[in-house]
Amino acid sequence: MNKIEIITQTETLYTLKVLSNNIDALVDEINAIAKNNKAQFQHAPVVLEIECQNFQANELAVLIEILAQNEIVAVGIRSQKQELIDFAKFSGLAVFGKSLLASNNAKTKAPEPRQPVVDAPNPQQNKIYKAPKIIANKVYSFQQVIAEDRDLVLLAKVKSGADVMAYGSISAYKEVRGNLFAGIQGDEKATIFVQSFNAELVSIAGVYKKFDVAPAKFYARSIMIDLVNGQLRFQII
Repeated sequence: MNKIEIITQTETLYTLKVLSNNIDALVDEINAIAKNNKAQFQHAPVVLEIECQNFQANELAVLIEILAQNEIVAVGIRSQKQELIDFAKFSGLAVFGKSLLASNNAKTKAPEPRQPVVDAPNPQQNKIYKAPKIIANKVYSFQQVIAEDRDLVLLAKVKSGADVMAYGSISAYKEVRGNLFAGIQGDEKATIFVQSFNAELVSIAGVYKKFDVAPAKFYARSIMIDLVNGQLRFQII
């Protein structure tokens, strides 16, 4: 006799369509949705449909964490981006196919002939994604934070004199005034993203640059830092 019975359920499963990778705006919107619709969304299962092509795995991790803090349960994702699919599988989330829901005003069209798809090389294909370490509180002066074997996500400010270190990449969504060390085990592919740059030192895989004062062109700007030919590259984004 079977010990498990398969039953088809028709319970509500909500889909949250994510149209941006602006984490601050997404956090505010999720908090508002949870607050204004508590009876509807508390402990409710949701699928995250990621349409923004710039959305990254660490940003997905932040989104899942914010949902959990609001007692909303992310059960899976729907995305065509392999990085997000890999992360979802690693995190134990379901991966759903293309949405079957269409606009109520949309007219039915005959399917267009499918064009041959040429698989482009994916440099991230063999990367093993591990959930990043997420720091939601401020990192104060002379405090040290380290993320071993993973990326690091900072949701609050980093004060002057603080040391923030990660084996992988670092993403900071508030002002950073301390020291950032990414790829501390020699990962030259690590990156640093700072939403509001005012750092005293940045380092990737041992290559560092120290600032007495943040350059005017970088100050309080969104900056992406990576290594190119053994040198730090700063990009305003």
